[in-house]
Amino acid sequence: MTISKRPKDQLKSHIREQNQTLILATAERVFARQGLAKTTTQMIADEAGLPKANIHYYFRSKKDLLEAVLEKTLHQWLESVSRFNEQDGPKAALTRYVSEKIDQSRINANASKVFAMALIGEEEFVLDYLRRYFVGELQREKATIEAWVEQGLMDPVPVEHLFISLWALTQTYADFDAQVKIMLGKDILEEEDYDMAKQFVTRMVLSACGVKD
Repeated sequence: MTISKRPKDQLKSHIREQNQTLILATAERVFARQGLAKTTTQMIADEAGLPKANIHYYFRSKKDLLEAVLEKTLHQWLESVSRFNEQDGPKAALTRYVSEKIDQSRINANASKVFAMALIGEEEFVLDYLRRYFVGELQREKATIEAWVEQGLMDPVPVEHLFISLWALTQTYADFDAQVKIMLGKDILEEEDYDMAKQFVTRMVLSACGVKD
């Protein structure tokens, strides 16, 4: 009996996964375009091509759906940005960090915008997540940076402000891409624009930190 039901269970699980992936991707896009307050589950349902009841089958409310989008984004950021490795040295580590963060702005611009909106609105879910995960990550990176300073590989820096600046310098290419397009006189940002940003931001960060070759 169990064996005969297994294919059906697998199909249901597959459909559930597909629907949740579609809903989250659509919600991220609509939240980024319409803003958190103006977005409705009906808008998300219409854009996803699903009945509104399907949205509420998986997510009880717009708040639950927003939190699911934010959790996916934050996990994605934690997994996609490499931790500093003391053996790599500050030049390689900071160069890689800037590159990975700008790539996130290029590839997942909508996710970054939704996160920025939630942060500006002081959504408790985001604030709590930052306290639980990002503060711990920051302390690990701080210990590595302090080790580099002791080895004379870079100047002493206020680590918290370094990361605040890194996030601002890299995430702006997603959160304020409209402004960036106007400044560059373009309708769409191309890969060469992001590459130029990586080079410039990296030079600025390495110089500000007094990183030795």
